[in-house]
Formats: sequence, structure tokens, C-alpha cells
Amino acid sequence: MRAGVLSLALALAFPAVPVLARDAAPAIFNFATAPGRLPKNVVPLEYSVAITPDAAARKIAGKETILLDFKDATATIQFNSLNQKLSNVLLDGKPVKSVDSSDDKQLTTLTLTAPARKGRHTLSFDYTGQIETKAVGLFAQQYKTPDGVQGEMLSTQFEATDARRMFPCWDEPAFRAVFKLSVTVPAKWAVYSNMPPASRKVDGELATTSFGATPKMASYLVEFSAGDLAEISADHNGTHFNVVAVKGQEEGGRAALAAAQQILDDYNDYFGVKYPLPKLTSIAVPGGFSGAMENWGAITYNDQALLITPSSTLANRQGVFSIQAHEMAHQWFGDLVTMGWWDDLWLNESFASWMAARETDLRNPSWHWWEREDATKEEAMTSDAQASVHPIVQHVVNELEASSAFDPAITYSKGQAVLRMLENHMGPERFRQGIRSYMKQHAYSNTLGGDLWRALDTAGGKGGKGDKVSAIATSWTTQPGFPLVSVAATCGADGKRTVTLTQQRFLLQGLGTGKGHWQVPLQVRSGSGAVKAVLLTGDGQKIEAGNCAETLTVNANAIGYYRVAYDQATLARNTRDFSKMTDGDRIAMLDDQWALAEAGAAPLGSYLALASAMGTVQNQRSWEQITGVLATIESYERGAPGHDAFSSYARDLIKPLSRQLGWDARADDTPGVVKLRRAVLTGLGAWGDAEVIAEARKRFAGFVADRGSIAAEDQATVLTIVALGATPAEFEQLHAIARGAKNETEVRRYYQALMAVRDPALARQAVAIVMSDEIPKQAGTVRLGLLARLTDQHPQLAWSSFTTNADALLAPFEPFGPLYLAQYVPELFWRALPPDELEAWIKQKVPAELAPQLARGMESARFKHTEQAMMRKAADAAIAPRVAAN
Repeated sequence: MRAGVLSLALALAFPAVPVLARDAAPAIFNFATAPGRLPKNVVPLEYSVAITPDAAARKIAGKETILLDFKDATATIQFNSLNQKLSNVLLDGKPVKSVDSSDDKQLTTLTLTAPARKGRHTLSFDYTGQIETKAVGLFAQQYKTPDGVQGEMLSTQFEATDARRMFPCWDEPAFRAVFKLSVTVPAKWAVYSNMPPASRKVDGELATTSFGATPKMASYLVEFSAGDLAEISADHNGTHFNVVAVKGQEEGGRAALAAAQQILDDYNDYFGVKYPLPKLTSIAVPGGFSGAMENWGAITYNDQALLITPSSTLANRQGVFSIQAHEMAHQWFGDLVTMGWWDDLWLNESFASWMAARETDLRNPSWHWWEREDATKEEAMTSDAQASVHPIVQHVVNELEASSAFDPAITYSKGQAVLRMLENHMGPERFRQGIRSYMKQHAYSNTLGGDLWRALDTAGGKGGKGDKVSAIATSWTTQPGFPLVSVAATCGADGKRTVTLTQQRFLLQGLGTGKGHWQVPLQVRSGSGAVKAVLLTGDGQKIEAGNCAETLTVNANAIGYYRVAYDQATLARNTRDFSKMTDGDRIAMLDDQWALAEAGAAPLGSYLALASAMGTVQNQRSWEQITGVLATIESYERGAPGHDAFSSYARDLIKPLSRQLGWDARADDTPGVVKLRRAVLTGLGAWGDAEVIAEARKRFAGFVADRGSIAAEDQATVLTIVALGATPAEFEQLHAIARGAKNETEVRRYYQALMAVRDPALARQAVAIVMSDEIPKQAGTVRLGLLARLTDQHPQLAWSSFTTNADALLAPFEPFGPLYLAQYVPELFWRALPPDELEAWIKQKVPAELAPQLARGMESARFKHTEQAMMRKAADAAIAPRVAAN
């Protein structure tokens, strides 16, 4: 799942499960001992579910028959249910003694008239339930097409624990079963599910469609969508592919249809286990959720993550491919092989993220995707440098915690980065051998982390005896944080360099106080030489590292998930010859030196010296990192005496590159240059460059007269620069452009630019627009992002609007809402009010179970206050010689 779905259900404790110790043998899956709330003595084998949804009444009428395996004789059956009323409940055709359904517990308990014998039995019942208006269970999604037509479709979102909202079931991942779904809906509707239709019967205005039996799978992977939908399709290498969208928008799926065929070919080859379903459907849902969901054979996407329009940019096209690659990787990691319990969610999400990045880079080498993914790795490391962070494998005891496990920084991005590091350490072919063995051994079953490590250990480590991948991997997955590797070089009389390596946990606050020890797969390069693999296992470890006259990196190509602190002489050498280093090595140096400056472990000037040494080297990720840091410091300097001087410094640093790139696209532009040009121009506009602002206004005037005068790629840059200093008249012109958006791609672009306004009166108008009906219902997730844009310049105004409209702003993210409120709202609104007041307000709004997430959010907010004060002093000191000279 690209963006996880979080349950709002009240949670009861599950049986306690011990947290895996780093020195313990990694656990392997066993159904009988798998964590969960449901007893294991009655196991579903096959469901037959027939539903008749009434969209107008928001009701479900259902009939269900379940083939059960009783492991022991018992007089009770227990399964999950929510908001349902059961009737005519029969076991083997005979009425049960009692039915007790509790929405608070999300459980139904059946008591039989006498214990049923060990063996197979058939449970059947009728039930009524409800159609949701938020993306949980079976939900109704309202939408408005670009030509103004109002519509509504039905779709499902079950992960983590919401299949129980559409039909009673054993709603835990270890209970794999076959599902046979039948649906009765208006005959004019198109219907889709995991499998192709097996039959269709029309009865007046209604039609009943029965779908083929699914493979044995987890309940959260069941899917059903219906509405006024249309599709485009293709058959390729034995699989039927189709892309489904609201009728009239299906042609926007052409790029996705082609990509799906390409990606599946690659994955069939990589995994060594062919995709087992006869078809792969990609369904564009207009709203509902912000990402996508990997339902087996019927992947659902927010339509903006699947469809391409004439207004789409390179970034839009990249997003479609990478999200497809993520969800399709789940057809193996998560669907074919499913984690045994939510503790090991990373077996789904970390692997899908890693595989997607690998595939995107493989098929689009000009995108330099692994360099782009350095940004997500840095987000993970920022989160992972907090004292309150959790490890990749995190103990889950209830529904709310299961949902909160979908942490984008750690479960997705850190996991992806660690897997890339392990793949590089083992070697890609040995790593693939291990993955293939894992897939073949555990197909149609469940696993824990230990099952994967066994398969990779068998495939073979890289360093011989004692270098088991499992021993390395568990040090990264079962403890929080990551190491700072300190490098101390000595030079012999012959110029040969010897390096002493030590490690400690890296923390943005309290560096030197953290605990942890890692086996660190280093990548060492001296000068332009070959990369040398070194496994750092103990402090004081010494290695030979080339010649002291050469640059040195111990995280070559920025593959490692660790920070590096170089001794002063080595750092000086690297800074002098920075332009000679490879792009990846420069990126790693910039990332680390900025992080050390943030932690107070290095002067800011050491980072700025590296940034200055970039010259006009045209590397997208390096400059996006630099402009991001400059923007952070500029924002911290606002209202302080040093603001204007630092803004001038920032302009002068990137102006030579901007002049080299110019404003207009060139025939030989790479994708990286296309994005780099926009990054530096946007930075210059934000920091008051008169020449750039004047050119943006000139181009904007042309755009007002002719919407075709600025290419889609460049619109956000021009509109944002103009919006920053907009007059009331220009604001109205920007607003008119936004109201005239031809599609949702333009809605998102134009309204986001509108939120950049600095004038307080115009900002108040912008806030009103955020909450107005101008934003179509299916774009409800956009509102919070628009408000977030205002926090940079107008934190108190944005906070006031958020608190007034919190329920409405968070509703489209449900059941993400509590997690967003606890962990991300403090990071977003840290400027608006003192931390203690912010924490007190949020505490009143979120369940007590989310205390760890609130602690993380508040640690981040408090750090930003500390960092702001520190960076103001550091920036003033770093540019003081320049100020004096001027």
C-alpha cells in the first residue's frame, strides 16, 4: 500500500508477543503460534459472499457461507465483524444457540447447541451492514467530472483491518482462504473484483455478477468496485491487463496500461514465480484515499496516481510509474507471500518500496531514480535520528497499532534503504537467489522476518564465515536508529592512508548519549578508484584506504544507511576536490555534513563550503538538497537581523547555475535538468531575486492572456514566484486561473501556487478558498496540503484554520486521521504556538494508544524550535566575513 489505511476502531489487547532481541534467532512463521486476537481452533477455508449494496441508503444486504476446519471439537466460533447484524445463523444447516456481535470488540461469538466435532463444517448466515462514506470497508465515493457531471462509485479499502466492515470474516493476515464474491448492483454499472467474472445474470434493472474463486489469500486483499466505469485493455504474455476509470477518463490510463505489462514481465523474471492470476486490473478511484492499495489482481489507485492527462508533468508521469511498480511488487511481497502479523509489515512495504525503486531505475535510467530516492532516505534518517523512534520491526498489539504501523519514514523508506544496502553487500544475483527461494518456499502462505533471513543466508553472504546476512540485517531491523561512522585517517611516509573507524548512534539531539551497535556494510572509495566493501563490526577497526592526496568516501554512491564524520584533514581534502567526486559521493557528503551541522557536531560553514564547491555542476539531487537547506535556513532567519544578508548569500550561491540553465527548455535537457531548472528558479524567486521575479511576472502576463504560453512543466514555477509577491489584482488573476482548471491535475497545481502568497490579507482569502466548494469532493485530500503550504509564511493563520476545521480536513484521510494528528500535525504547525500548548491541544484529540506517535511528533516540533535558534547564530557566523567585506 502506497499510503496505508489506519483503523479508527476501538482496540482490545491481543496476547502479548515478545519483541525480538537482536541476539536471538529471528522467528519463523508458525500458524498455531502466530500473533492475533482470534483463536486458531476454527479456521476458514473458503468464503462464498453475496452482497447487494444499496448505495443511496448506504446499506449492504449480504449472504455468506464459509467452509470451516475445526482443529478441535468446540462449542464456540469467533470471528471479526463491525456494524453488522447477523440472522439465520446455521452450522451444518442447524441453528446455533446464540449470536453475540460487539462493535466495540469488533467480534462476533457464536455459541453452538453442542460442541462440533473436529473436521470440516459449513457456517452460513444472512447479514446487514453499512456502506461507508470514508475509505474504509465498502465505501461510496462521490466525484465531479471535468465537464461538471456529478457521480458516485463504490469501491473497497480493507487494509489493515476493514474487510470486516463489508462482510464478517477472520480478518487477520494469517487466516488465508479462498474467496468467491457475488454482487448485485444496477445493470448499467460495470463491476470489478480480484478475479474475472464467472457469470452474469440480469434481472430487470439489476444484475448479479459472480466472480471466479481467488487463490488462498488474506481477507484484507479482497476487492470490489462498481459504477459508471469504462476500461482500456490489452493481453500480454498470458495475462489480461485493464485500466478502469470513470467513463470518459479511461484513455488517461494508456501510459499505465503499457507500464503494467513491462513491469510484470520484469517481476515474473526476477521472482522466478510467475504472477498466478489470469488478469491484472488497475482501478482509478476519484478520491477516497491518497495513494493506492495492492488488492490481488485488482489494484485500486487514487486516480491522480494512475491517470495521465495533457496537463501532466514529468513528475506526474514518474509518480504513476513508481507507484505502479510499488503496488505490483506487492502482488508477490504481501499477496503471494503475506507477513504473518503486523509486526512484520515491513516484509510487505519495505520490499515493495525497494523493488519499485529498483524497477523504476531499471526501466528509466535517465531519471537517475536512486539519486531521487536519496530524498526519501534523508526523510527516514531525519525521523530515525529521534530518541523516540521505533525500529523497522515494531510490536503491534491491537487494531489501532496495526494501522499506525504504516509509517512512511521507517516502514517504507528506512526499510527500502536498508534492503538496498543489504542487496549491495550480498551482490544483486545472490540476493535475488535468496528472494526466489523465499517466494517458492512460502507461496500462498505467511512469513516472519526469520523466514526471509534463512532464505538469504542460504543464498550466501559476501564475506565468508561469520558474515551471515541475518546477523547483519537484524541489527538494522530490530533496533531503532542508525550509526554515525567516524573516520580518522593517518598518513604513512609513502602517502598511504590508514583509516580508523568507530561508530555511535546518530541523534539530532543528544549525540553521544544513544545506545546501539550495528554491523555496517561500508562502501569505501579513494579518489576515482574502485569501491571497496568493508563490514564494520567493531570500534577501532582499521582499514587501508588509498592515498592521502586523494578524496575519500566511506559511503560511495550514497548507498549506505548511515552518517559519516570525517576528520578535519580528510574533510578539507574532500571539500577542495569536491567537484571531482562522483555525483553519488557528493550527495552523501552534502547529506551528512548538513545533518552534522543540524546536530551541532560540525560548523554550518563546513556544509556551506561543500555547497559552494559545487560550482555549476548540473546534478539534480545535489542542488535540490542544497536549495532545500538554504530554504530552511532562510525561513529560520525571517524576522531576524541576518535575514536579508543570508537571502543575498543564497541568491549568489545558485545564481551562476541559474544563468547557465536559463528559463527555457533545450533539446538536450535530461529529466534531471528539467527539474533542476525549476528548483533553482523557484529558490531565487523565493529569496527575492529581482531579475527572476521580473521574468516570472512577464511570463505570467502572457499566461493570463494565453493558457498555452507556458508549458505544464514550468507553470508551477512561474505561478509560485508571482504568488509570493502578488498584488490583490494578481491574486485575483491567479484565483481565476485556478477556478478555470480543466482537470484535477491542474486543480492541484494552480491552487497550490495560490497558497504561496505572503500578503496577510490575501492569505486570509486563500484560507477561505481552501475550505470552499471550489475544491472538488474527490480532491478532499488536497485541502490539508494547501493549508500546509500556508504554514511557512502564515503559521498562526494556518493553525487557526486547522483547529476550526480539523475534522473536515482530516476526514478524507480516515482512518489515518488520529495518526496524522498525533505525529504529523506537530511537525507541520510547530511555528504556530509554544510546544507545550500544541501538545496539550493534540492530547485532547487523539486516543491514549497514540502516545508514542505524539511523542515523536512533539520531539520533532521541539527540535525545530531549538534548530531555529541555533541556525540563526550559525548562519550569521558563517557569512559574517562576506557581510564585513560588503
